[in-house]
Amino acid sequence: MKKWTKQEDKKLKELATSQTITEIATELKCSYHQVRTRLLKLGISPYKPQVSIETTQQKQESQSYKRKYEDAVSRITQLEKDLENSIGVKKLNFKTYKIKPSLIKGQSESTAVVLLSDWHIDEIVKPQSVNFLNKFDDAIADARIKSTFQTIVKFIKLHQKETHINTLVMALLGDFISGGIHDELKEGNVLLPIEAIWRVQNHIASGIKHILENTELDLIIPCSTGNHSRITEKQRVSTEHGQSLEWLMYKNLEQYFIGNKRVRFVINEGYHTYLNVYDYTLRFHHGHAIRYGGGIGGIYIPVKKAIAQWNKGKHADLDCFGHYHQLKNDGQFISNGSLIGWNAFANRIKADFETPRQAFFLVNKEKKRFVTVVRPIILNGERSM
Repeated sequence: MKKWTKQEDKKLKELATSQTITEIATELKCSYHQVRTRLLKLGISPYKPQVSIETTQQKQESQSYKRKYEDAVSRITQLEKDLENSIGVKKLNFKTYKIKPSLIKGQSESTAVVLLSDWHIDEIVKPQSVNFLNKFDDAIADARIKSTFQTIVKFIKLHQKETHINTLVMALLGDFISGGIHDELKEGNVLLPIEAIWRVQNHIASGIKHILENTELDLIIPCSTGNHSRITEKQRVSTEHGQSLEWLMYKNLEQYFIGNKRVRFVINEGYHTYLNVYDYTLRFHHGHAIRYGGGIGGIYIPVKKAIAQWNKGKHADLDCFGHYHQLKNDGQFISNGSLIGWNAFANRIKADFETPRQAFFLVNKEKKRFVTVVRPIILNGERSM
């Protein structure tokens, strides 16, 4: 018969609170019968483990935490329901309606107009001469000209998604070369006037062919001579066209495209060229007849004065010109930017700073609309070189 020590009895009492007889016998390395007999002798039930006070406290705390958790979950659930109900009420306040696709295509007709002028391809602009706001040379001129004609085609195709466009008015408004009218130009230009006008002629012919090949448009080309292409020292008035290399270029281009029914040049011997587009009259000229001395308000006041005087003789709904290297849209006129960009001339006349650009716009057939889109053909980015 096993003799139990005080230490073993103490250990037996501790184990009896949480373990079965089999588990106690295994841990104390004795038989099931020995453990059962000793527990009975010590007055401890061998079948129901005794629960300590500490275990009861833990159970109560666990139950308390459980109740708090369940309360929190219940509160969150209720808040979520309240939020859903609140959002649902707000949604009911919105009254939507169906918007039908626009049917403007097929109902609208427009004529595209692009103003080309002030290329000055024989001139050089050194960055340091204009505070590094621009740079211009042979390679840059060629790249900008090609980009101009590429963008014309891109704009046409883009706007043909909204309105029928069958005709492009491509106005050639002069100063495609700088020429030799000033001593500084004679010193700094990279091409002689005849060489420069020959290069421009090839560029324009290539651009016209590009438009013809990539669109189905008819081209009307009104032409105006600038002040830089003259072969005289001083500007002529009544004989200006006969002293202009650009007028000769226009005639050469007209001969080159003769027989092409899609191309029509409008070349006259006066300062103004008038063209009727639908019920509107557009007046084209280079712009050098407008006197501007750099006063307050920019070119607006002298331009409006000139237009008012010209309208007394023959009214025009819109004047289109270049010369001032500034793309402006006033409703009464659209002035063109330049391909050369900011140079000493623009700085001298105190023109607004402007990156290289040419003007593109649409004239709508409907009387109430007239000019519907005016946008620049931006060249060479923003002050990038």
